[in-house]
Amino acid sequence: KRRAARCQLDPSLVIENSKPDQTGQTFNIWYNKWTGGENNGRAGLVHAKHRCNIKLDTGYTKADKYAKDGQINRTKYICLYFARGYCCNGKNCDYLHRIPTKLDIFTPTVDCFGRERFLDYRDDMSGIGSFGKVNKTLYVGGIASMSGNIELKISKVFEEFGDLACVNILSGKNVAFVSYKLESQAQFAKEAMYCQSLEPGNEAEILNIRWANEDPSFRAKKRLRDDEEEMTMEAARSLL
Repeated sequence: KRRAARCQLDPSLVIENSKPDQTGQTFNIWYNKWTGGENNGRAGLVHAKHRCNIKLDTGYTKADKYAKDGQINRTKYICLYFARGYCCNGKNCDYLHRIPTKLDIFTPTVDCFGRERFLDYRDDMSGIGSFGKVNKTLYVGGIASMSGNIELKISKVFEEFGDLACVNILSGKNVAFVSYKLESQAQFAKEAMYCQSLEPGNEAEILNIRWANEDPSFRAKKRLRDDEEEMTMEAARSLL
């Protein structure tokens, strides 16, 4: 039996603790970051204060009355603040407190959190993303150390948020490309791991998560072709 979603943050602490340290002039509550001023880009990133723990934080909310297990969900979205680790509503939240699954079918013009997507990506590939292209791959920059089996380490961290298709490492640039089987899970992971670290609490490492322009690996290109063929076949089957 599923348990009720827990409050990730004491409601009395929301206003004080949910904002990152000020690095700009205006705080955007939807993107959870400061804008304006001179501290933009990588230099302005601040380690996130909260982190979603899928095993501990997942649970039913008010939204599960309409998005039941094992049934197709077209009406309820995932809680953005749950993904970021600081929803104070717990079981009383109007959004789902879990990772998206293949049974969650969202309109292409919005992401799994219900935010409107745009025709084009931002120049720096940050933000919500584009509805003009299916993108299941995240660019993961800011990795502090590439020592040891870094591919396995990254896989273990990111597979918490969904089924991985592949992980590609660019050791010389301290960069990785993480691809999911579902675009909605990539959307969730992007929010959950933005300004986090591979090891929780390691503030010396701040991951810069963006949408990938294109994963240069052969595996990724082959997977993209396979996905496009599958989408074509699925569209053809739906017309029969």
